[in-house]
Amino acid sequence: MRDLSNQIDRLTGELRALRLQLHWSNFRGSSHKDQDDILNSLLNAGLVEHLRTVVDQFSHFLWCYIDSAAANADPNIDFATQSKRLDQVTEMLRLLRNSSCPSNEQLEFVARVTRTVDRRLQDLQGGDDTRLGQTA
Repeated sequence: MRDLSNQIDRLTGELRALRLQLHWSNFRGSSHKDQDDILNSLLNAGLVEHLRTVVDQFSHFLWCYIDSAAANADPNIDFATQSKRLDQVTEMLRLLRNSSCPSNEQLEFVARVTRTVDRRLQDLQGGDDTRLGQTA
C-alpha cells in the first residue's frame, strides 16, 4: 500500500506540472503544426480516455472507502480521525464530480475548434456554404 501512496504522490506532482502546460494561452502560442501534433497525440493514442478511466477508478476507490468506514463496527476506532478522513474523501469526490462540468474556457475552446473545423471544411469544399451542423 505504501507503493501506491508513493505512485499517487509522484503522479500528483506530474499532473501539477502538466497543468501549467495545458493553459490555453500556452497552447495558443504554439505553431499550428505543434498544435496539430499535440491534439493528434492526445486523441489518437486514447490518452484522454485512459486518464478518465484512472480518475473513475480513483473515485470508485474513494466510494469503497466510505462503504468500508460505514460498515466498520470496531469499538476501538478513532472516530475523530475517521470523521476527518471521511470529510477529506467527501471533498475529493465533490471535486471530482465538479471537474466533469466544463468551464467557460473549455466551452470556448470547443467552440473555437468547431469554427476552425467548419472553416477548413468549407475551404476544402471550395467555398460551399454547407457547414458542420448546418444545412443550406
